Amino acid sequence: MSEKKESPTQWERPKEFKLINAYDDLVRTAVQEMMDSTDMCKCERCYLDACAIVFNQKYTHFVNTREGDLLRKVPSMNHSNRVELMVTVMNALKLVKDFPHHDVES
Repeated sequence: MSEKKESPTQWERPKEFKLINAYDDLVRTAVQEMMDSTDMCKCERCYLDACAIVFNQKYTHFVNTREGDLLRKVPSMNHSNRVELMVTVMNALKLVKDFPHHDVES
């Protein structure tokens, strides 16, 4: 008697696919590079605060992808898109520099 294979339930999904923000690497890299060239705190909290500001302002583009297939789903970044990202990052860094959360419990 052969065993019948059951299809995965909604809670037992195959691990083959991942839901990710396609802008994740672009934003994190831009924040790190620009943060390195500014006179501000470079701690993990300030870095993540700046990343969160940038992501929440515009840079979310979630995709369902297989591991390794992300590059095909990253939104194209032409010159004007790159400039817009840099301006958004600069504004986020200024905000974090002016109002750091070092002493704020959350």
